[in-house]
Amino acid sequence: MTVTLSPQDAYGLARALVGLSWTDIQFSPAPALLLAHLDPTVPDDLRFLRKVLGPDLLRAVLAVDPTAPPPELPGRAADLTLVPELPANAQLSEEQTRAASQVGHWLNDYVRWAGDAANETPLAFHLGAGLYLAAIAVGRRVYIQTPWRQPVFPNLYLMIVAVSTYYRKSAGLSLAAEVARLAIPHMLMPQPGSPENFMAMLGSVLPPNFADIPHEDRTRLEKGNRYAAQRGLLRDELSGLFKSLGRDYMAGMKELIMTLYDCPAYLDSNTNNKGLVVIRDAALSILGAATPAELSNALSPADWYNGNLARFGLLTPEPDYAERPAPSDSPIPTDLAARLQHLHEKLPEPPVADALGEKRAAEAWSLPADFWGACHAYEQALRAMTAPDSSLDDRLRAIYGRLHVQAIKVAILLAALDWADASDESSRLTVSAAHWYRAQQIVETWRASAHRLLADLGENEEGRLENRILGFLRACGGTATVRDIYRALRSPRKPVIEALRALEEDGCVGRVELPPKPGVKSEAYRLLDPAFGTGS
Repeated sequence: MTVTLSPQDAYGLARALVGLSWTDIQFSPAPALLLAHLDPTVPDDLRFLRKVLGPDLLRAVLAVDPTAPPPELPGRAADLTLVPELPANAQLSEEQTRAASQVGHWLNDYVRWAGDAANETPLAFHLGAGLYLAAIAVGRRVYIQTPWRQPVFPNLYLMIVAVSTYYRKSAGLSLAAEVARLAIPHMLMPQPGSPENFMAMLGSVLPPNFADIPHEDRTRLEKGNRYAAQRGLLRDELSGLFKSLGRDYMAGMKELIMTLYDCPAYLDSNTNNKGLVVIRDAALSILGAATPAELSNALSPADWYNGNLARFGLLTPEPDYAERPAPSDSPIPTDLAARLQHLHEKLPEPPVADALGEKRAAEAWSLPADFWGACHAYEQALRAMTAPDSSLDDRLRAIYGRLHVQAIKVAILLAALDWADASDESSRLTVSAAHWYRAQQIVETWRASAHRLLADLGENEEGRLENRILGFLRACGGTATVRDIYRALRSPRKPVIEALRALEEDGCVGRVELPPKPGVKSEAYRLLDPAFGTGS
C-alpha cells in the first residue's frame, strides 16, 4: 500500500519539523492524530515523527517551503469561495467605476503608506484599518436617514482573518494604532474587562483609580469621555473576545456588542457595583484580528445565523495578494494624522455637562445623499440571492442581508474624509453617488471575503464529512471499505454512505470490488480525482 500526503499535510508537517506554527492547517486524520500526541520541539518526539514518516514521505515533506503561503484547499472546499455574480442592473458601469476612482483620497493615501510600511500585510487589511480610523474620527456625529426610516451611522465592526505569522496582521493593526494615537488618541477605548466595566466606560464613568493615573492619561480619558460610546476598540486577538463571550462572567456582553452596532441613542443598565449606568449616543467601532483556527473554535453555529457575524466586515487576504518591496525607511504619518484630526475637529463636538452634570442633546448632522437607485438595486440583488430556494450557504444569508447597510456606512466615511480634505471650508458634507460606487466596490470585496472565510473555517456539515472521507482515503492509500471509513471517522453509517455517493457523482471516488469474505459484504471506494492524491 502506498501512503500519500496531501499538500496541506506536507505543508503542515514541514512547518512542524522546523518549529513553526501548524495549528491553522487542515490535516488529514492520520497526521492530525500524530501531531496531537507529539511535540516536534522535543528531540525524542521529533525523531519518532521522522521515523514514522519514513524516508519517502520525509523527503516529500522536506521539499516543501514551510515559510510559503499555505496551499490551496482541495477543489470541494473551494466551492464555497464561488461568489454569486450581481445581476447587470446592480453592477457598476465603466463610468460609475471611473467616478468611484475619484473619491476617498485620504483612504488611498493611508493604504499607500501602510502598504509600504507593512509590506507583507494584505492591502485589504490596510483598507479596512483606514476605514476604521475614519469611523472613530467621525463617531456618531453624522448619519443618513434612509428611505426605509432607518438612520445609518458610520460606525464599523471589522475583523481581519488570516493564518498566523505569514500575513503580518499585527503589523497592520499597529500602524492603525500609530495613526490613531497621533491624531485622536482619546478615541481609542481601553480594552474591556467584564460587561459591567465595559458598560461603565461606554457610560462615561471614569475608572476608580483615575486620581492616580498620570496627568497626560487623565487628560486623554477626560476628553475621550465626551465621546464615551462613540470610540473604538482595537484588539489583536479578537477571537479571544468571542471565546470569552460564552463564559459566565461575560454574560450579556455579546448582546451588548450586537446592540451597540445599531447606535442606540439611549441604553441603560443597573449594575451591581456602579448602580444605574446610562449610555448615550452610541456608535462603537471595532477592529480586530483572528486566525481561522482560533475563530473556528471561538464561534458557535448561532453566531452565523443570529446576526452577530453579519455585523462584521470579514476581511481575508485578497486573492491576488503579493508581497510588496520592503521599505528602506517608513516616514512618520504626520500628514495622514493631521488630516484625520482635522476631520475629527471639524465636526460638532459633544456637549460638556453643566455644573449639575446635565448635558444638552448631542448634535448629529443628517446628510443629503443621492444614490438610492443604485443602493436599492444592490440591496434587491443581494436579497434575491438569499431566497429560500437559492443555493447560498445558510451561514451567509445574514451577512448578505446587511451588506447594503455596510456600504452606506462606508459611503458616509468616504464623503466625510473628502469633505475634510476640501480646500473650501464652507462646503457642505454631502454623500455623492460616486461615494456610493466606491463603497459598493469595497463591500463587494467583503462579500467575496466572507465566502473565502467560510471555506477556511470549514464547509457545511456534508462538505466537512466529504473532505474528512477524502483525507482518510489519502491517508490509507486510496482505497477503504465503507465500514473502515465510518468507524475511523466515528460517524454514523448513513451520512458516510450519502457522502460517498455524492463524491462518486462528482467523480472524486469510485466503487471497487474486493475479494469476498465469508458472511461479510464489503463495499469499498477508492480515490479517482488526481487532485486528491489517489493512492495505488
